[in-house]
Amino acid sequence: MTLLPRSHLPLLRASGAAMLLALAACGDKNGTPAEPAPKYAAEIRRTAYGIPHIKADDDGGLGYGIGYAYAQDNVCLMAERIVTANGERAKYFGPEARGITEDAVPNLASDFYYRLINEPEAVANAWQQQPAPMRALVEGYVAGYNQYLDERGKGGLPDACKNAPWVRSMSSADMMKIIRRYAVEGGGAHLIEELVAAAPPGAAAPAPPSPAAAPRRGGASPIDPQYWQEQHARFGSNGVALGKDATENGQGLLLANPHNFWQGDFRFYQLHLTIPGKLDTMGASLGGMPMVSIGFNKDVAWTHTNNTSSHFTVHQLQLDPRDPTSYMVDGKSQPMTRKRVEVEVRQPDGSLATRSHDFYQTDVGVVMHVSDQLEWNRKVAYTLLDPSMGNHRMLEQWRAMNSARSVNELRDGIDRIVGLPWVGTIAADKEGKTMYMDVTVVPNVPLAKEKACVPEAFRDAAAGGVLVLDGSTSACRPDNDPAAPQSGIFAGASLPRLERDDFVQNSNDSAWMTNPAAPLTGFPSIVSLDAQQQSGRTRVGIAQLQARLAGTDGLPGRRISMPQLQGLLFSNRVYYAGQIMDDVLRACDGERQARAANGAMVDLAPACAKLRAWDRTANLETNIGFGYFASVWDQLYGSSLFWAVPFNVADPISTPRGLRVDDPAGVSALRTALANAVLDMEANGWGLNSTWGEIQHTERNGKRIPIHGGLYNYGIYNAIVSKPAAGGGREVSEGGSYVQTVMFDRNGPQAQAVLSYSQSVDPASPHYADQTGLFSSKTWHTLPFTEAQIAADATTKRISIRHKAKQAQ
Repeated sequence: MTLLPRSHLPLLRASGAAMLLALAACGDKNGTPAEPAPKYAAEIRRTAYGIPHIKADDDGGLGYGIGYAYAQDNVCLMAERIVTANGERAKYFGPEARGITEDAVPNLASDFYYRLINEPEAVANAWQQQPAPMRALVEGYVAGYNQYLDERGKGGLPDACKNAPWVRSMSSADMMKIIRRYAVEGGGAHLIEELVAAAPPGAAAPAPPSPAAAPRRGGASPIDPQYWQEQHARFGSNGVALGKDATENGQGLLLANPHNFWQGDFRFYQLHLTIPGKLDTMGASLGGMPMVSIGFNKDVAWTHTNNTSSHFTVHQLQLDPRDPTSYMVDGKSQPMTRKRVEVEVRQPDGSLATRSHDFYQTDVGVVMHVSDQLEWNRKVAYTLLDPSMGNHRMLEQWRAMNSARSVNELRDGIDRIVGLPWVGTIAADKEGKTMYMDVTVVPNVPLAKEKACVPEAFRDAAAGGVLVLDGSTSACRPDNDPAAPQSGIFAGASLPRLERDDFVQNSNDSAWMTNPAAPLTGFPSIVSLDAQQQSGRTRVGIAQLQARLAGTDGLPGRRISMPQLQGLLFSNRVYYAGQIMDDVLRACDGERQARAANGAMVDLAPACAKLRAWDRTANLETNIGFGYFASVWDQLYGSSLFWAVPFNVADPISTPRGLRVDDPAGVSALRTALANAVLDMEANGWGLNSTWGEIQHTERNGKRIPIHGGLYNYGIYNAIVSKPAAGGGREVSEGGSYVQTVMFDRNGPQAQAVLSYSQSVDPASPHYADQTGLFSSKTWHTLPFTEAQIAADATTKRISIRHKAKQAQ
């Protein structure tokens, strides 16, 4: 017997392994060729409410599982998202039609814009800048989505896209286009019609935004600051993180309450992602994003709120008197670059025609046109510079957050990557640390440059964070910071953040009042404004937190439990009712009748009785008093009756408040508003015995599900937007979406959540309305996170998927 030296054993083992692989490749003992190892493989376990728990050995497999699972629930939504990002809506749906969300622009304008920003060179550049793991994730997602589509076939898809010509397999380029679309949501995507409306003086141009939607300027400023403030972000959110000085067990506790559209591309999707030993994170993602956007892992939980930073700059160009398509910079004429974009458009007879549009590009962005505000004439033109088009770091950013092991690690990753496009971050960890970071892609315009470069006519707007810069000098371009990951934006470390052991919060106001005990001040206007009146949601959130921690809310103790934090959201307290209702009820005293604006005499007694009985909430059982209050508020807000106690920078949570009703004229105006409110309720068809739950709803498969909550501007933390519906009532269009609370204890994260509109857009799916019922009843679902919790879920269904080698990539 010959013995080999120990040093030869590794070589022998390696040779043996190679031989086994070679034999396996040859086939089994009967000579049947062995099936090649799959390029991608994943396990998908679905627990209650259809939540997929996706496990894979690597990033490619994880993406593969995500793409497949998402297609199972929302294949039609993803197919249409691909159409939009490729600028093909007019080809399939006609030029004038719009998407299903209320802010959607005509298809033709949408197509021109997305063809512009998603030109092949830009998409290829975005792909080249993705780290290798992110490329694998995207390629896997594409393979998973395509495999599902291949298995079902067009004829096996849900009715919304069954056999539709616009459904096709996707590519990695499609995914990059979708990600780029998300990136510009805080900038250019808000101003599509304004960009498409721009044309040289005397040239034919598409019609600008309709007069009904167009802003009207007021005062000395040539632009309307309120209009431009609304271009910063479409959505709202609330977020609260509680630290060791505020929670019952001294560990972190988080509330996530993002507000998004209930239909369309920006719906959240719940999922749990695991690569053993590398990643284990759960929460929700924006549809189509192969990563958790808002969620938690075993060490840290986080959420996002849309911030008030401006993610673009406007530049006033001084034009060359000889040519309105050339502009002067440092005394020299520079030509604009004309970029022609062509799209196919479906005609009424079904045929296709090609339409083109010329965009004019400069070194400070694309020329735009806003009627009565920023117009292109022979002297000046205005451009939109959107640095988010250079942000290719979103996937990398969320991947770093998904795997963070503490608030500190989360902070460092955000500072390094600066990949969040338009959302600030609120986080808590198991050690009881909390943090708010307002670190997003923001043009680098420090205060000194703002003062030097904003023309006098636009300084009022600059005070509101909207910057129109002098485009005639290169000195007024955004600065470049070598510490930033791309040119023209602030470095992460220079942007607002606050770390606390009690609490941080944000409800879409600036970073200033993150915690009133430590105001964040002194930042450039484009980043964060201080000494500004706060919204009702900010005020009610902080007021309730302060009362709980002070022990003045009537509950025992001075610490906050998870049920109490959930109650802060679902109390549906109407904050502004507390500020003005005593004055409103004063107007109910005296004569029974009041004259409405149309001259009719109205009996106020029934309405006043309902207002007195109203509990000042927007719950399902709330009486019609809420409707009367809402009508009065809508009529009076901003009028001479507001406010009796004005905003006081030294008391920003309690001011402003009260109505100016100390004189007969004020009381008379308020009584007229009450009379108008009575007529409004009658016109709506809402009877005196109506409840809010009978009025506000969402309809699913012919069934009305009542929904609590109400509009942002009434100061309701649980913000819900609804629109008049056929047959009376109001149908929900946006608001609370993925609602999550996460508490850390000695057993790890204890998470409860509800997805208000449910996982799937397919009416035939069992997960089309199941969580909507939970939301209606304020029921929280405990999320199974550990292997034991997943195994204990009696509804768990498991599938293993393998990528089919025959499928082309």
